[in-house]
Amino acid sequence: MIEHTFEKIYDLMPQASMVLDADLVFVAANDAYCRAVKRSKSDLIGRYIFDVFPDTADRIEPVRRVFLNALAGQVTKIDAQPYELLLEDGTLEDRIWYIEQHPLKLDSGTAYMVQYCEDITEREALRIQRDLVTAELNHRVRNTLAVVQSVAEHTGLASADIRSFLKGFSGRLAAMSRNFAALTDSHWQGLDFETILRTELEPYAGPVYDRIKHDGPEVKLTVRTSKFTSMLVHELITNASKYGFLTSPDGRLSLRWWIDENVLHAEWHETGLVNVQPPTELGFGFQLFKMMENIEVEYEFLPTGLKLHFGVPIEMSSATGEIEYQST
Repeated sequence: MIEHTFEKIYDLMPQASMVLDADLVFVAANDAYCRAVKRSKSDLIGRYIFDVFPDTADRIEPVRRVFLNALAGQVTKIDAQPYELLLEDGTLEDRIWYIEQHPLKLDSGTAYMVQYCEDITEREALRIQRDLVTAELNHRVRNTLAVVQSVAEHTGLASADIRSFLKGFSGRLAAMSRNFAALTDSHWQGLDFETILRTELEPYAGPVYDRIKHDGPEVKLTVRTSKFTSMLVHELITNASKYGFLTSPDGRLSLRWWIDENVLHAEWHETGLVNVQPPTELGFGFQLFKMMENIEVEYEFLPTGLKLHFGVPIEMSSATGEIEYQST
């Protein structure tokens, strides 16, 4: 009667549990355990555990040693033990368990091992995802700080005094901030040319966009290429706000891009200005072109405005369709 009562209590336990004898043969398993491993008690009781759950020798042997240590009197634990679960359709599914083994020795001297189990497959998947996200975040932060350092150095080289440095550097940091916001909105999948253009023109109000004509195929850039392109467009627009088409209500911009034999071409053509003079020194924006080893740049300061063309070899991801600039 008492044994039957304890057996009922054992079956009602919400935590999966089973008992092995000294030969690692099942002598008991509660209902929670049977549900977890998708086996009936008749599939388990009286059978050697590694006959019920066959696996490779390199995965079985460490677990077998842990079980034997528990039978010898130790409390043992394995935090993330993988095992293959046989599903009803005959397929195998990898699961991960936290398992804890306790020795049980009767007055007669017979030794048993009681195991408590918890399926932590989903928890481990979340942990792995968290670690990947953390590693990616660290990588992006390091890259961002490196870019900020480079921007500061190049801004310093192109600035005549501390006031012009602060103005230029602050504007570039604001551009990076807008870029990150746009990338966040796209779930870090990269941006297209038009999104980058609209983002960088945002500080100059909506009507400015009416003076811009753009034409080109849909081009989705990788995250890294989106950042570089955003910085470049920011510099061109900043230059346009000081000397170019944004300084005059008659100023216009024609922007077009195309792909020819794995080379992305883009043309920036400002018009509507009068008596534009070439600068005595090229600014930060033109220095950005020098950061890429095999980009080809042609530019002309025409009396009516700047005309610039660049071509850069590209690679396209077959998985995402995103374009990456080839720097070497």
